[in-house]
Amino acid sequence: MLDALSAEALKMRAHKATWFLVWLFPIAFTIIMLLMIGAGMLGFERPDQPNAHSWLENTTMIWFVPNNAVGRYLISAFVAVIFAGEYGWNTWKLIVPHRRRASLIAAKYALTMILFAISFVLTAALLIGLAFADDALTGDTMPAAITAAVIWETHSKAALAAVAPVLIAIAYASLAAVLTRSTIAALVIAIVVTTAEQIVFGFGPQLYFKFPSIVWPLYQVLPGHHLANLAEFIREGAALKREFPGGHVVNFGWTASLGILVAWVAALWSATFAAFSRQDIN
Repeated sequence: MLDALSAEALKMRAHKATWFLVWLFPIAFTIIMLLMIGAGMLGFERPDQPNAHSWLENTTMIWFVPNNAVGRYLISAFVAVIFAGEYGWNTWKLIVPHRRRASLIAAKYALTMILFAISFVLTAALLIGLAFADDALTGDTMPAAITAAVIWETHSKAALAAVAPVLIAIAYASLAAVLTRSTIAALVIAIVVTTAEQIVFGFGPQLYFKFPSIVWPLYQVLPGHHLANLAEFIREGAALKREFPGGHVVNFGWTASLGILVAWVAALWSATFAAFSRQDIN
């Protein structure tokens, strides 16, 4: 397993997809923050009043990326490359005879999670440092409520809320990549599935008027509501309630939402392992 992970890291560390889809986040957010600091230093922005909420919100932006569709598209794009790339490069036939297939897929999952964890943590650290630099260089007053403990608690909760959507995005794209053996097809499928899930979550009550017998079970089974519900519990300590026509209310506890999300990830990842183990690699 460690050999497979090492080989995977060696292959992907300088790949263009890693630069444009993983290291994109620290680079892009750093550029944005530097432009904001520059604007403040040049007098285009007036000094802000102390506001701990907005200060913390600016430093935790990266953790909200996986909670929106565009962020999950970017994650899916990298997963599509790392899982389906071997088929396009025609390298599976050179690798598969020498290692257990399960370890090859496990290495891809592990490397994907490690790279995004490094990218997000690095981005968060840069945002915190640049927020301090912004206050010092532009004359903004540092909010009195900002302490190391507050920063740690806020970022810990935001990071924890980002785990589930990252795993779901990886699950969709990895299974699609193995089944289609195509990077483009895997990305398209992941985008379509993610978009459909977000539409059901975002417009569930409106769609319920037209298709009540379809929308009601889909809304409760698909990951969309459960991702938002779990994030709400982590950040606010309360459930995300959604009212539907006819007095119906979707109201899951955090354990139920967590269980449903774990089932989704386990089922999709298991299907990926099973599909790859049965494929004819020639």
